[in-house]
Amino acid sequence: MKAPLKIILAGIVGTSFMTLYSYYRAKKENQQYEEPELLNKLIDRNNAVDVDVNKKHAAGWVAHYGVGMLFVLAYWVLYRRALHSPGPVKVLLVGSASAATAVGAWKIMFSASPNPPDNNRYGYYRQLAIAHLIFTLFALSTYKILDSKTPSS
Repeated sequence: MKAPLKIILAGIVGTSFMTLYSYYRAKKENQQYEEPELLNKLIDRNNAVDVDVNKKHAAGWVAHYGVGMLFVLAYWVLYRRALHSPGPVKVLLVGSASAATAVGAWKIMFSASPNPPDNNRYGYYRQLAIAHLIFTLFALSTYKILDSKTPSS
């Protein structure tokens, strides 16, 4: 299997598990933590595109999964150089870096928006950090499994 397909599949798996966790935390804490829905609101409120703000609109979902694949692309570069056997310590380090990147990006998006969605920011960033650890675990594990099934040339 070629690297681009492995990156896409690992991105889908990692983003799916991360998103499940975000939806779980949102429901448990009765807060708006769902990344695709928040992205739709940011897109709509910034008038970037005419988006009907609802959780089923494709814009937020495509953006969310697209960013997940970009994270895995960055992991791929690391994987080729240092992450051949992503154990718990490497997953924690890469996941922590991913979490810091994501929290920083969301802070910028919220502050740049003239009318950002309302949620408990501290709670959101906390769950986002955990969600990125989950993302990293599943994305790297998926990539490793797919890579191990690829015959060497």
